Amino acid sequence: MADKTPDTQGDKPLFRRLWVLCLIVFIDMVGFGVIIPSQPFWTKSFGATAFEIALVMSVYSACQFVFAFPLGWLSDRVGRKPILLFSLLGSVVSFTLVGLADSLLMIVLARALGGAMSANIAVAYAYVADVTGGEERARAMGLLGASIGAGFVLGPFIGGVVAGPDPANPGQIAFFVGAAISAFALIAAIPLLKEPVSHRSSAETGGFRARLRGFGLALSIPIVLIPIAVAGIAGLAMAGLEATYALWVNEEHGWGARETGLFFGYIGVLLVIVQGGLVGPVTRAIGERGMLYLGLAFVTAGMAVVAVSDTIPLVFVNGALIACGYGFIDPAVSSLISRNTPAGRQGAIMGVLQSVGSLARIVGPAAAGLLFHELGHNAPYVAGAGVVAFALAFAWWRLAGVEMPPSPRARTRAAAEAPPEPQAEVRAEARSPPR
Repeated sequence: MADKTPDTQGDKPLFRRLWVLCLIVFIDMVGFGVIIPSQPFWTKSFGATAFEIALVMSVYSACQFVFAFPLGWLSDRVGRKPILLFSLLGSVVSFTLVGLADSLLMIVLARALGGAMSANIAVAYAYVADVTGGEERARAMGLLGASIGAGFVLGPFIGGVVAGPDPANPGQIAFFVGAAISAFALIAAIPLLKEPVSHRSSAETGGFRARLRGFGLALSIPIVLIPIAVAGIAGLAMAGLEATYALWVNEEHGWGARETGLFFGYIGVLLVIVQGGLVGPVTRAIGERGMLYLGLAFVTAGMAVVAVSDTIPLVFVNGALIACGYGFIDPAVSSLISRNTPAGRQGAIMGVLQSVGSLARIVGPAAAGLLFHELGHNAPYVAGAGVVAFALAFAWWRLAGVEMPPSPRARTRAAAEAPPEPQAEVRAEARSPPR
């Protein structure tokens, strides 16, 4: 029987309730990120084409999307902790099998297993919903999201450090390092992670029915559909870039897994700087809509610059443009959705946004890999620039001139600055006899 958190868990400070979960998720994401620089080169060493290499990433994302629902359902019945432990063990097995692979088919099957096990993120969000409530739930979800993001930032950098320097022979060490990191997360979770006392049904926190209800709700609020659609279009381009960029810098500049990993670390640092230090000032200066337009313009420019980056400095320029662009797009989309969604429906709409992002990560890599293979190594980025430019034009056309409700912060400030009602005068008038 899984360990239970004490009944007084709701009285504990938020961080004390979630630090173990956030630490475990962070470590698991580092393990996932470690293999990102090496995976394309390791797959290529088995004779895979650019399309097949990208297709491996699409298979991973498809399995992640499909297995989020059954894992959530199982966690309702046997507990969050057992499913999280099981999925961590599955990640260890997946990384190890990729490192031991002797064929392309074995890599595909091992990454499919890894995708299925990575659906544990949905269980982690359900865990947060179990131990939080009310206004603190949004902060808790943000804390878990930050842990995931930090793991993605650090993981590829470590992957670049441990990768072999020879682009033609990347070696398997990154996969075994990823397995070791996930094993450490598993060992830490066994004694430290406690089972929540009660569960909210996964049908409420992200199950299939909840997603369907969310899509129906989104269709009933057209102003919410626009940022969701824009996020999906931009996500297609970004997923395609992630799947093929290592191959592009290898063909264009001779980079291997080591240089690619260090470069991804550079992009991750820029993302942290933008989202941690620039989003607030930019939002105050030009608003969420302006920040969305700016982010889309940066990504369009960055994708276009990739196609002409024949020098290393230009590679760092396109990386900076793309990192800044997506650093602005994500919070702008989330804020626009939150501002225009009824308070009790935020979770359902955010579930739709996550589903659209998952679909983009399935379609984007396969499409970019096909373009790379059939039309040349610059084709995915020319197409990506066009797709994101379309998203910018669509957002400008549909959002320009639309009156937005005030943000929660603005409503709070207005309420605080409003003069108090003259209660005494009102009561006096109420007592006065009619004339």
